[in-house]
Amino acid sequence: MNIFAVLSFISSVLFLQAGIYTLIKDRKSSVNRVFAFLSFLFAVYAFSYTLFFNAETIEKVYLYDRIASVGWVFFPLITVWFFHLLTRNLSQKVFVLLFTVFLLIAIYSLYIALFDLESVKYFYQDNGNWFYTPYDNTFSYFLFIFYLICCDLLVYYMLIGWYFMAGSNREKYQAKVLLYILSFFFVLSFFSNLVFPYIEAHLIPAMAPINALILIGGGLYVLFFLPSASITPDMVYHLIVNHVKEFLLIADKEGKIYATNQYTLSNLKYNSYEINRCELEDIFSEPEKVKEGIKYMGSKNVSRQIRLELLTKGKEKVPVVLYIIKIEDVFKRNLGYVFSCMDYRQKLMLKEEVADRVRAEKNLSQIRRELELLVKKRTQELQEANFKLQQEVVERRSAEEQIKADLHEKIELVQEVHHRVKNNIQVIISLVNMLCNHPLVDNHASDKLRDIAEKIRYISRIHEDFYSSPNLSSIAFSSFLKKTIGELYRNHGKQRDIVFKLNLTDENLDISHAIPLGIIFNELLMNSLNYAFQTQRVIENKSTINVEFYRNNGEFSLVVSDNGIGLPMPFQELKSQKIGLQLVNVLTRDHLKGKISHYGQQGTTFIVKFDQ
Repeated sequence: MNIFAVLSFISSVLFLQAGIYTLIKDRKSSVNRVFAFLSFLFAVYAFSYTLFFNAETIEKVYLYDRIASVGWVFFPLITVWFFHLLTRNLSQKVFVLLFTVFLLIAIYSLYIALFDLESVKYFYQDNGNWFYTPYDNTFSYFLFIFYLICCDLLVYYMLIGWYFMAGSNREKYQAKVLLYILSFFFVLSFFSNLVFPYIEAHLIPAMAPINALILIGGGLYVLFFLPSASITPDMVYHLIVNHVKEFLLIADKEGKIYATNQYTLSNLKYNSYEINRCELEDIFSEPEKVKEGIKYMGSKNVSRQIRLELLTKGKEKVPVVLYIIKIEDVFKRNLGYVFSCMDYRQKLMLKEEVADRVRAEKNLSQIRRELELLVKKRTQELQEANFKLQQEVVERRSAEEQIKADLHEKIELVQEVHHRVKNNIQVIISLVNMLCNHPLVDNHASDKLRDIAEKIRYISRIHEDFYSSPNLSSIAFSSFLKKTIGELYRNHGKQRDIVFKLNLTDENLDISHAIPLGIIFNELLMNSLNYAFQTQRVIENKSTINVEFYRNNGEFSLVVSDNGIGLPMPFQELKSQKIGLQLVNVLTRDHLKGKISHYGQQGTTFIVKFDQ
């Protein structure tokens, strides 16, 4: 076994270990999975060349190079994929387009390598080592060189873009390390696998699988062994400038503005160059108050509240509350000021709204008093004219008072019933939980009881939500659906990346339809969250749950669908085994007087239809 065979064998073992180590660290990470895939490709490539360097006949040389072609054909494509996931420097559409083109070229090159390698490479032996010379007049050879160079340039583009767009020094260092490592690997492989074979120089044989140790080792260093970043002042400043939703202006000790945040620029309609040329008079409606605030501070670090207005580029006024914060160095020397302005527009709008409501209530009270006087005067006139009509008015008033009293009593009764129902449900849940822990109840029965308790708890929550509505005959059901989706995803699905697509119209239901439909929706959504995306598989499309609620020709429709694994068995058989689906079926048929249908070819879809 010659030295190149030994080096190739050692390389294959190291590549295999690198891939396994990467998956052990975090196999759920897409970056780790693609990097492990790249390591395994180089392991196949290197091991095949271990046999290649020890081959005794030209037939075995071609055989082993065909096996190695899986590695040398696909590693440029997988390298592009890895750096795209690492840098996120390309849009998804552009990456998918380029990846598809490169994949087609790679498949074509693999086909040529497996079935017509003799037309591309000519192998020969010199000093006990195998060398090759490419047939450079073939289309497949030029196509592969084009594919290799394009992948190389695309990786450089992503790394350079990452370097200049990095949000921290650590990311810049990562990009710099990978650029050096990538350049070293490509230069060595370019000469050993392309230049030397092309000019028939017998200095060293093809060593790309050995050179790849540099690339894989560098990737491991960047992914796992580079020290973690700490919070730096630059990072804090970057977060403040880009994400704080308040007006912030930074000035020197003379009051000259030299920096601000994005929120201020977008609301005042300036760009960063224009606002740095503005004076206090251009930004503040009353600059003398700002100057007085600076003088007032003295030895203090924060000024008192100052009510004034900011001026936009178009001279529109924005009411704010200003705080002036002094910037000092470690020696307590004044370096400048931060003008922190709290947006006062929302508070003013609320005040105006409250004032409008107060005025409206006063007007209504005045109108009511006037109407009462008019009714009293008219009643007196009618009493003189017709005693019978007066008696009828008296009786009608008495009846109205009785109706009000009855209505008030019924409201109290409904509240009392609602409170008792809530207490009874809590008692039932407590009894079920106690039964779950009973020594005579096995684990299977205990799980079933906990499932029942959970369903009762959600029924209680739905009952409480709807009965707290001010109008039981007109409940905004779409708002309930959005709230339920958020709560169930936080409690049962936040460990998975799920996209919700909602198509909800503003329809109202009465309480008799809202409660059973709310329970049905809760069961269907829980089924999708718990069972639709159980398998750990890599798919291009994200896990998606669609929820639709609309009314068509007087008929309500609720649709819950997902693109998950589908139903594990026929619906009728599944319905007989699952309490939740039995509950859905009973509520649809007996309470809503509707019908439920399902589809399970691509994921799972349930459609509930009923008339109100």
